[in-house]
Amino acid sequence: MTALYPIQDTFVRGEISPRLHARASLDFYRAALSVCENFVTLPHGGIRKRGGTAFVGEVKLSAKATRIVPFVFSSEQAYALEFGDRYIRVHAYGARVGTVEVVSPYVEADLFDLAYVQSADQMWITHRAYPPRVLTRTAHEAWNLDDFEFLDGPYDQINDTATTLRPADYGSLTPKMTSNTTPSGTVSDYGGSASAWRLFDKDTGSHAEGVGTNGSVTYRTAGGEQVIVENYYLTARSGGEVDRTPTNWVLEGSNDGSTWVALDSRNSETGWSGGETRYYEFFNKTGFEYHRFTFKAINGATDVDFAELTLNRAAASQAAFALTASSTAGINGGAGFQASDVGRAIRLFASDGRWRWAKIALVTSPTVVMIRLYGYALPDLSPISRWRLGTFVPGKYVECGSLYEERLAFSRRFSVYASRTGDFDNFALGEKDDDALEFIQAGGGQANDIVWIAESDGALVIGTSGGIRALSGSGVDEALTPSSFKNRRSRTFGCARVRPVDAGQSFLYVTRSRRAIAELSQVQASKFASDDIGQISEHIAKKGVVELAYQSDPDPVLWFPVESGELGGFTHQPSQDVRGMHRHRIAGTFDGQPWASVESACVTPGRNGVDDLWLVVKRTIGGVVRRYIEIMTAPFEYGALEDAFNVDSGLTYEGAAVTTVSGAGHLEGEVVDVLADGKVYRGLAVADGQVSLPHGASAGTWQVGLPFAAEAATLELDVGGRDGSLVGRRKKIGRVILSLFETDTTGLRLRSMVRGHWESVRVPSVVLPDGKASLFSGNVEVPIDDSWEGQGRIEIRHAGPTPCTIRTLTPVFDAEP
Repeated sequence: MTALYPIQDTFVRGEISPRLHARASLDFYRAALSVCENFVTLPHGGIRKRGGTAFVGEVKLSAKATRIVPFVFSSEQAYALEFGDRYIRVHAYGARVGTVEVVSPYVEADLFDLAYVQSADQMWITHRAYPPRVLTRTAHEAWNLDDFEFLDGPYDQINDTATTLRPADYGSLTPKMTSNTTPSGTVSDYGGSASAWRLFDKDTGSHAEGVGTNGSVTYRTAGGEQVIVENYYLTARSGGEVDRTPTNWVLEGSNDGSTWVALDSRNSETGWSGGETRYYEFFNKTGFEYHRFTFKAINGATDVDFAELTLNRAAASQAAFALTASSTAGINGGAGFQASDVGRAIRLFASDGRWRWAKIALVTSPTVVMIRLYGYALPDLSPISRWRLGTFVPGKYVECGSLYEERLAFSRRFSVYASRTGDFDNFALGEKDDDALEFIQAGGGQANDIVWIAESDGALVIGTSGGIRALSGSGVDEALTPSSFKNRRSRTFGCARVRPVDAGQSFLYVTRSRRAIAELSQVQASKFASDDIGQISEHIAKKGVVELAYQSDPDPVLWFPVESGELGGFTHQPSQDVRGMHRHRIAGTFDGQPWASVESACVTPGRNGVDDLWLVVKRTIGGVVRRYIEIMTAPFEYGALEDAFNVDSGLTYEGAAVTTVSGAGHLEGEVVDVLADGKVYRGLAVADGQVSLPHGASAGTWQVGLPFAAEAATLELDVGGRDGSLVGRRKKIGRVILSLFETDTTGLRLRSMVRGHWESVRVPSVVLPDGKASLFSGNVEVPIDDSWEGQGRIEIRHAGPTPCTIRTLTPVFDAEP
């Protein structure tokens, strides 16, 4: 028989499904492994032992599920948020941020259904069972979680029943005045006119006597009350003499009647018609006792004369007033107002043909609520027949969000709601290009819930349980507006309620069953296609994907915890045809399994130029379940061996040479490995939070943590057959040639898949005279004790707190002819 030397110089397809272990004719077969555990497939072709995990701290409530979420302001200001049962803690760069802890309403059972979208120092958090909230960072150690206030929308359909709503107040600065001093407050100036109050009598048919072409009118609140005014409207006289309407003016506020602050000014407001009303708004958050309207010019006559000046009383300055329904029809399915309607918006179409909006402050009965009015004051107190209730009520809150074209967008069931451009609080619908908009997802004839939305080039991508659609402007490179939109269906898989990730050239998302990961690629403007990227490694994702986290540096890897507690990895560089899955078992034990359970994962930029992979890891320590936050360290490359970090839940000590280190209380009673000044110590016990080197040895650099091994196994290679395939024929390996890079060979062993006898890799002078390990790069031959039934397959195992990289592997074997 002739010896065969089939080199395997690439492993970029990673660990493939057992269903494909005999498919030697497939193109990817020779770049695949049957096992790839705790090794990462590299874009260069080789496999490298993963980095260890550095211990950050124990979560607040170890007995309860915990989720880790990224909060990235910039590459230099990045945080990981610990979401637990009714609290949020903040971590950054391997440590907790001070004592920051924010009280939250989110219970343990809902943590992994929370959705979030972030912009700069704010993160909007949504869940169908909770009103949306916004988490704000105002300083490194100053964080707040507040209700998110939707301004004016979104709303249900306009009422189509006979039910009317009658307001008990106007929401204006002044009451309906009947004299200059009644019913409250004082009207003055205006040339001392006794009829100045008619400008505030809520009657557009009356007017005050003229007082020349310039002058002013002032209203002072009763009892020194300071009221915030944000807008107003001016109404001209009905009929003739509209040339007496002011054209230039200034509105001012004061708290002493002598020092005035300009709030708003207008010029050249000409061309008035009889009975016309014009509306004005301005920014102001300061309350004043006096408000003065000074007119400086009129349309051309000699005396000013107009019907009404109506200044609003901002909601922050209002006492809630009653809004009474004529019946319960059309309100909550005929049940009338409910206690859960507190905080709900309501839109009112007033007699002047303009919509106002209010917020319910209190429910007093099925037909009566107390409201605060926002925006312009009401012109009268007549019953309102056109009204709309706010869309969001308990159990029907928004479910996920995204930013798109300077809009904040949310989704719920079949609908997408997008804010005004550049105004993330305002969801008032309109017809202008920058107005808020609402889109009802048709779903291609199916009523499929929207489970996530995400921003992509030129489109808002909508993931539904039935597939993916794209919402965009109607033309190429055209902005999405209320009047310009198109909704395209893409031939894709149904989506799970798991946040997708942007992998640079494409999106990666979890399919509806949570048992596969798909890649979403843009094939043309606003049109996408999907491919199941994990099909050749389907056995990994089929354990149930929990969430996704994408790391771009040092290598492009998608990380995904699965329900078995393993951590899935997917090296993803499609431009180089690199797509390989690998599995990782974090050291420890949990629930009877010989590895710790990864519960959650996220990625943030790290301080050393690479991305930090944050993990929430469950272990059984001393018979008690512990949940630890850990960071998977960057894999070793181009460094000094004593700096290698290949232990889990580990700690680093650097300083004066010592024989004992402390601070390992989180591993009390566990057996750990230590790399001390480049020398390997295995099987040391943690007692009283301390670890000691044997025989009085000391070191200045320690890496201490739980040991783990990296394992790989090859497939049956199909090479050298003169009369067909060698798959299934008898083979026997005599030796293996490995090409290694920066590898501590003292921890490296190989064996045949049949014999089960491990062969150590021996390289001359790999251990220095002082007992320290050294790193080897180059080729090494390893003899293998194999059987003719071995099928030409081998297993590789690297154990210990040191690095290992395998560039190529060549099994030398004989086979049946």
